[in-house]
Amino acid sequence: MDRSHRLRLWASALLVLALQAASALVEHNTIAGPVQTGESRVQFISDAHGLDAPKVQPVNGTVFDWWYFDAVSAVDKSSVVITFFTSTAVAFPFLEVSPVVTSVYIWTSFANGTTGQYIVDAESAVVNTVVDGTSGVFTGTGSSWGGTADMARYVVDIDAPEVGVKGSLYLESRAPPHYPCGPAEAGQDMQILPHVGWANAVPDAEAYANFEVLGEPISFTGPGYHDKRGSWLWGHASLGPYSIVWFDALDRAGNEFVSGYVARDGEMLTGATCTTDLVKVRPSNSTWPPNGSQPDAYLIEIDLGDEGVLEAVVQTGLVVAGLPDFPYTRWIGNITGTLGSETLEAGVAVFEQFALG
Repeated sequence: MDRSHRLRLWASALLVLALQAASALVEHNTIAGPVQTGESRVQFISDAHGLDAPKVQPVNGTVFDWWYFDAVSAVDKSSVVITFFTSTAVAFPFLEVSPVVTSVYIWTSFANGTTGQYIVDAESAVVNTVVDGTSGVFTGTGSSWGGTADMARYVVDIDAPEVGVKGSLYLESRAPPHYPCGPAEAGQDMQILPHVGWANAVPDAEAYANFEVLGEPISFTGPGYHDKRGSWLWGHASLGPYSIVWFDALDRAGNEFVSGYVARDGEMLTGATCTTDLVKVRPSNSTWPPNGSQPDAYLIEIDLGDEGVLEAVVQTGLVVAGLPDFPYTRWIGNITGTLGSETLEAGVAVFEQFALG
């Protein structure tokens, strides 16, 4: 049985079980399409369950929340990124102006490097949480996702003929979830920097993408990822048996905030850390702090204590979102690295730079 067939089988079987789970730990959330007035309630301290659940209710004009999924081919320039937003363009200025806060953004790249962005607005959204995993439907878009209660598996389905995109993304997690500064447990501070939360449900995954975009197929296997977050210098990668997630940001006062996560063969090495002495991400041949200029690589260092220092270089390859001179850019590219004296197997990465004024 090939990998794609196996992924489709477990997606069909296990998601049915997740959605039918007879559990008291079920939460139902309906998110209105129009922007809401009044104060929003924002969760920044984790509960024992609900890692992937909505963290902002209701969605007014000053807050944002989203569910982000991606996958990149291990052998060519194919990739897909799907984000289910609940935000206005005022709260998150990289969005297109829309009459609703519920929108689905789809970014794709073909093996030949051709890229595209597709946007579908939803009338509203429904997000159900079972233990930690979620399933969501953005009404009227043909777009949805579903995850198992333990977040081990997710499937994203898109059927949006108005923009010419149809297909599915399957993720099978191969690294444990975490918050910015620690494991997925109650009482964790979810702020990656002041007033911006982050919950990483799937730091690394075996992914299978099977889409048709404007009549052309995109089908590949490779690393995948899923989180709920906002970020400035952020990325994730696979280096042989190692799963890596990094984040480095500055607030308007110049204070630096970091998060570094490394797992090996599905086990966290030291847990996530937010200690600036242990995590450093810097652009190569570009300015720091970021001002919108484009680096040719990023240099990543994560100190793992007795395990040694993981040092990696991720090359800026294909721009798959944003524009080369725009203050937001997402790339896919190759990554190489070492851990102590060990040279790690090269891999691929998805990574972003925000430069907010």
